[in-house]
Amino acid sequence: MALSRAWIALLIVCSAGAQTPAALTKLNDAFRAAYAEARTRMLTASGPTIISSGDSLTLLRGGQRQEVDVSTPIYDPVKTIAHIPLAIYVTLTPGSGTVDSSAIKTLTGLRELIPPAEASLAAVHLPAAALERQKQIVSASLAFIDEVTARRSFDRARLIAFTRRMAPLVMENVADATRAQLDMLHAKVGVWQKELSPREWSQLHVVIIGPHMPREDLVVTQYFLRLLHERREGGRVVYAESLWQEPQAMELLGTHLIDGSVGDAFFGDAMRMHRDLLGDAAKAYLSRLLPE
Repeated sequence: MALSRAWIALLIVCSAGAQTPAALTKLNDAFRAAYAEARTRMLTASGPTIISSGDSLTLLRGGQRQEVDVSTPIYDPVKTIAHIPLAIYVTLTPGSGTVDSSAIKTLTGLRELIPPAEASLAAVHLPAAALERQKQIVSASLAFIDEVTARRSFDRARLIAFTRRMAPLVMENVADATRAQLDMLHAKVGVWQKELSPREWSQLHVVIIGPHMPREDLVVTQYFLRLLHERREGGRVVYAESLWQEPQAMELLGTHLIDGSVGDAFFGDAMRMHRDLLGDAAKAYLSRLLPE
């Protein structure tokens, strides 16, 4: 049954005018302090931790720190060439028709950078098939840039036809880069796995520092979830979104550890505190507050 407008208005007024008594504030502050202390204890008592941040992989173990580089020779070259069609697309987006002077300047600058970059691929020693693919992307991109800058206009349909033609080549570059990244990651982690005792390995946690957009299905996250037989992120594998400073990322791991313990103790579900505690009640109440 829908709530009356008068009742909703009364709830809003009461909420707006409510003042938390000082005694309750002090009690809640005490909880927050106890929680912070518990988080620190949990983190101190936890086993070894691997921190993944870009091309850096760090193992924290018993007060010691090991850091290795997991970059690969093929990754940046094929990624950079794959970015050429993307650069063209974003320069011309949104809209179609006449291209303004700013976009022409951007495309012209890009045009000047592409041939030297292509020439530098010889130093990377790519496999023949991969090298030929880069040449295809470069050739098609240069032709499209030349067409647009000569006409100083473009048709949206032609731009989409270009990007769709480039997509399979770009995704082949993606596949090459992915395999290289995973092979390097697996080799470096394999060395550490041999150094850790079975007990240490069973206690291992992984913190992955990265931006928002690639969070879902991130290569590194998929690797560690499969390696540690975890069903989802949030248990032994924690994604520290945009927490670029290591202390902040480790604090998040501590939060996951204590919240997992709380969820198991209260609800028999270590993942329960990984979603809003008010969420289930909200779903039930919203069906009354906003009936369909």
